Parts: sequence; structure tokens; C-alpha cells
Amino acid sequence: GQIRPRRPARDDLRQRRTAAAQLSWTGTAIRFALPLPLAAAFFFRAVDGLIFEPALNEAGLPPHALLGLIMATWVSLSLLSVSRPSVALALAATALGTLKQRVDGGVLKPPAVSPTAPVVALVTGASSGIGREVAAELARQGHTVVMGCRSAARCSAARVEILARLDVPGSRLVIPPDAALDLARLSTAARFASATGEATGGAAIELLVLNAGFVPLGSGGSGRSGESGLEEGLYAMYYGHQALVRGLASLHLLGPSATAVVVSSDAMRFGGFDGSLETGSGEGDLAGEVTAGCALPGPLPCAPLCWPAAAPGVSNLVESPLVPATGWSFGAYARAKLSGVLLAKEMLARGLVARSTSVHPGVVNTAIQRRDRDLPTTLAALPPLSLPVSIAEWEELLPSVGARLTDALERYALPLFMRDAATAAAVVLRAAVGPTHPTGRAAELGVHYFNGMGEAVGDASLTLRDEARLERLSGRLWELADAAREARAEKGGSGE
Repeated sequence: GQIRPRRPARDDLRQRRTAAAQLSWTGTAIRFALPLPLAAAFFFRAVDGLIFEPALNEAGLPPHALLGLIMATWVSLSLLSVSRPSVALALAATALGTLKQRVDGGVLKPPAVSPTAPVVALVTGASSGIGREVAAELARQGHTVVMGCRSAARCSAARVEILARLDVPGSRLVIPPDAALDLARLSTAARFASATGEATGGAAIELLVLNAGFVPLGSGGSGRSGESGLEEGLYAMYYGHQALVRGLASLHLLGPSATAVVVSSDAMRFGGFDGSLETGSGEGDLAGEVTAGCALPGPLPCAPLCWPAAAPGVSNLVESPLVPATGWSFGAYARAKLSGVLLAKEMLARGLVARSTSVHPGVVNTAIQRRDRDLPTTLAALPPLSLPVSIAEWEELLPSVGARLTDALERYALPLFMRDAATAAAVVLRAAVGPTHPTGRAAELGVHYFNGMGEAVGDASLTLRDEARLERLSGRLWELADAAREARAEKGGSGE
């Protein structure tokens, strides 16, 4: 029979060339992406002490220019990585290491809070993370620290750990008996204030560190307080702390020279408020109808920020190189942290304390980043998803695989992106005693904000978008919190 001719050799050559080109493009993409994890870590750390650094911002390098320089530098490193990956990775690691040393190394030593005489301090969220380290440092300096915690058991465990670590007298760490401080229940704030007075013999509190906080569940913060029905992040972090301050002031427990520090976050630069908070009783967004939402569900149940949702009524109050002026919601966490800045401002404006500041403690590796370790429970609470395994299978896998993976990430990966709680505590204490910015519109309005290196920032680093609205919202939030506290008092604290 007739022999069928073979396919032309050029077809085989074309196929080989196509396969080679695909492999080449894949290899190029992989090499281009090699520096990107270090770039992400660099950006996190740059927020703590580069992008919003007063010395640079006031010298003519505003935040958006620094952000542009950072992005251009890392794109250049990725392009270099295509041809010389080892050189690019070496430069990337050097850049990240240098920044980490500059940002964290400069704040390792906490300042003396009161060099002349011991004072009484109160720290909320003192059972873990930044709060525990602030309490430990104050006790080490010889001060008496009232520990405010939601869980009495965890508070006691933290106290035992601090005393064992520092070998200081137990009298320096005080836990008011039978008075857990649950900021999601306003009535506990009044009881805690009263118990604090009894535990300290009525001694005046000279330092108030309002640190307690959490990342609202579901990245957009769709959860609501069981007591009030309001969005849980704003209710606990603003309403709860405001009720505590009111309780202490009513019992004359705030000293005439008292200092208040609110632990906020640079996430507040993404925060905004809906116009409904300025009218009536605030209906329209107090329950998170607008600012709790996300355009897309975040991949992490605890992500502080989410993909922004269109929200025409929302207005951001602080200038940010990444956030448009109006019309976008970045979730409940950003709004709650912005409310902390307003809380600090309002305490000072109403004469409740002699000095009041707010601070970005840095991106910190604490329990606030791990609120939802129980992945099966988290997944069950989310909308229906197409999962490769069932919830029951997750429960079997987590103890062996998930725990090991989490521990490995915390030990090796997270330190690249985050600082430890002790360094963050030093930043918080710098905000307690460091000089505030002497000039600028923010300072004139009573907004004294410290960056992640414990430096007071001026207008070049903290530009306000709408001063009149900031003033209105600051007073309005305080009034709404007062009304909620009084309503709870009239009901006798029912609903707990």
C-alpha cells in the first residue's frame, strides 16, 4: 500500500518552540514575583515609620510621594529579578532588614512615664498583647496598674505571668474583684469604675490607656452587639470606652493632670462615617448598615480592611494616599479606629483629662490578628462556600495540620510583616509622655496623633479633609454614647 507521508518537521519545531515559550513566560513570571512577599512586608513596615514620618513629610516628601517611590523601587527589583533573581532577592532582603531595624530598633526602650513618683494607671485589654506589655512595663517602672480585662481568668493568668517574669511586688498589678470589664456591655464599665476606686483606695488615676480592641468578624464587621444591636466594633471600642471614662470621671477618679492614650491604628486613615450619624438618633449607620459592608467577602475572616464597597454617603475625615475623599467604605474596623481618634479629642475638649493622645502602635503580631483561629466555626458562620472538605473534616485536620501551619507562620513569616507587642507597648508609652506637635490645624482642633515610631505628627502627615464635619461628628458620637449609656442605666443594665 501507499505509505502516508510524515508531518513536516517544521510542525514539530513549531510545537517545541511554543512549549518553550510557555515555559519561558512561566519562568519569567515566577522570577518577577520572587521579591513580592518581601515587598508586601516592606509596605507593612513602611506604614509604621516611613510613609507617615513627620521629618520626611515636612521636608517635602508627602505620604503619596513616598508611597510612589516605594512602589517604583519594588517594581524595579521585580524587573531585576527576571534576569538576576539572587541579586534582586539580596537587595530586597537588605532593604526590608534595614527598614525593620530603623522602625523597631528606634523604639525598643520604653520611656519613663513618671520619673519623680509612682502613679496609678489603668490599662484596658490588659490580658494579652499590647495591653499586657504596657501593664508589665508600667509595673516594672514602679507604678500601680489596674488591669481591665473581659475575662477574669485570662486577666489573672496575665498577672501571674508578668509577676513571674519581672519579679515585682504583686501590689503593683491590681485586678478589681468581681468586676470584669466587657466593653460590649456598658453596665460593666460603671461597675468596673466603682470597683477600681475601691481596689485603689480612691487614688486618682494619672494614666489611662484605652487599648482594648478587636477586628470585627467577617472583615466587613457585619456582627452586631447583642446588648444594643449596634455594630459591634464601634459599640465596644467607642461606646464601651466612653462609658468607662464617664464612670471614672463621675467618681472623681481621674486626676487633675491625668493623661489618656487611645490605641488607634493607621487603619483609621481608611475610616469614614455616614452622614446619617449627624441627624436624629444616628439611625442609618450605627448598626453598620453602610460602613460595615464589603464589596467582596475577604479571604481572611479577620482582615482589618476589605475590598471597598460603594457608599455614597460616607466621607473620610483624614487624608490618605490610598483612599478617595468620599463614597467608599473600608469596613467597620477602620471606622472604629477612627472613632478612637475622635474619642481622644473629645475627652480633652470636655476637660476630663489634662492631656489626650491617640497612637498607631504599628502592625503588631497579637491576638487581635488571630481572633478566629477556630476555622470550622468561622467557616460555618460565613455564607455557603464551595469547600474542598467538609466542616467535620476541617475539625479533624486542624489539630494536626492547621495548628502546625499556624505556628510556623507565626514563628517565621509574621515577624517579617509585624512587630512584637513589647515594641508596640513602647510606642504607646511614648504617646503618653512624648511632646505633642506644637502647630498645625489638627493640633489646634485637639487631635494629637502619634505614628508607629511614637512621633507626634503634624499637618504634613495627618491632613484633615473636613474640619467642620470632624468637629460635628466628634461631638455627635459622644452625645450618642451618652444617650446609650443613660438608656442602659434606666433599664437597670438588663440584657446582660
